[in-house]
Amino acid sequence: MNAARTPGLPVELRLDGCRVVVGGEKAEGRRAALEAAGARVDDRLDRLVDARLVMLTAPVDLELAAHLRVACRASGALLWVEDHPELCDVTMPALLESGPVRVAVSTGGRSSALARAVRDALRPLLGEAFVAWAQSAVEAGTRRPRGRFRGHFEPEPPDEP
Repeated sequence: MNAARTPGLPVELRLDGCRVVVGGEKAEGRRAALEAAGARVDDRLDRLVDARLVMLTAPVDLELAAHLRVACRASGALLWVEDHPELCDVTMPALLESGPVRVAVSTGGRSSALARAVRDALRPLLGEAFVAWAQSAVEAGTRRPRGRFRGHFEPEPPDEP
């Protein structure tokens, strides 16, 4: 594998109705986002049988994290351990939501600060004009939006008859 390449495969995990177990001192901070994604969230780290995802927030007890890694592998749950990508099955990208578009910037857990900086650099590009353009594309049901967005909308010339 190319060392410069970010490890893993970027995917969006659908959690509607799925059980997610969250533990650690900052667990409550993750709860709202998980519930907004449709997850059933609880803090029962001793019961992983039907969990889809297990999250352990910082500061991390490495002994507990190692135990959870074994338990998650046995149960089929995915594991995320804050600040310890070497223990994770998944990493959390820096997210930017703008209208119907969600941009996820990931370094595969290697530098969350870099991912946040890139996300913040993109934010000005995805303002109100972008949201209007993106929403019109979604509403039109097009596979590829007509026109281009370059800080403002540039319509495509009409098709020749």
